[in-house]
Amino acid sequence: MILQGKTALITGASRGIGAAIATEFALEGARLVLSARTSAVTALAERLRAAGHIVEAMQGDITEDTHARALIQLCRSKFGGLDALINNAGVLLQGKLGMMRLEDSRRMFEVNVLAAMNLTQYAIRAFPKGKGGAVINLTSIAGTQGIDGIAAYSASKAALIGFTRAAAKELASVQVRVNAIAPGFIDTDMARQISPEWFQRRVESVRLGRIGQPRDIARCAVFLASDDAAYITGQVLGVDGGMAV
Repeated sequence: MILQGKTALITGASRGIGAAIATEFALEGARLVLSARTSAVTALAERLRAAGHIVEAMQGDITEDTHARALIQLCRSKFGGLDALINNAGVLLQGKLGMMRLEDSRRMFEVNVLAAMNLTQYAIRAFPKGKGGAVINLTSIAGTQGIDGIAAYSASKAALIGFTRAAAKELASVQVRVNAIAPGFIDTDMARQISPEWFQRRVESVRLGRIGQPRDIARCAVFLASDDAAYITGQVLGVDGGMAV
């Protein structure tokens, strides 16, 4: 169990990629603090505890500063600190250029970028001094390549990549590693919200011939949080099956 003894905070952990990351981290021995807006995160925590894992959960909106602070305090009070932060919470709101709503764009930047930046600032203060920790940001192939029909989402995920690379340089001196995972087309509730035609077009663009599964992303996150990735920072790892956009 390569995460044995480590404490990880995972946002957006109630379903999809976030729930898969929580499950894989638990199986690898990590102690978990989970966050999400819905009560499903509490249900997931209960299932994991029933299986013998050490898990705490807190329902709330990650864009609210009070919730972000409370999560870090929970990590400190229950586990004495934090070893890994996984900024997974995200929102995708479609809108073609000329039809995007300003409030939708603002919401995506608030959740996808600003919340991750804010929580990271609090989290690094809870990492063990002298030993560092790992920050893993969930971006997207939309952020690395840009995808038509979701320009604002693409922009928010590109901004998260910029933050990842800058933070990696700034925090290297205190042994904090900051990396990002850029999923391609993954079979989640978010992906299923799009039109059937757009969905099929994206599946057909994957060179490996299948839609990705949340566990594909979760295993990558396990690696980046582990000591096996001790010399990796400032990277954006595409997990996309060779998707062409």
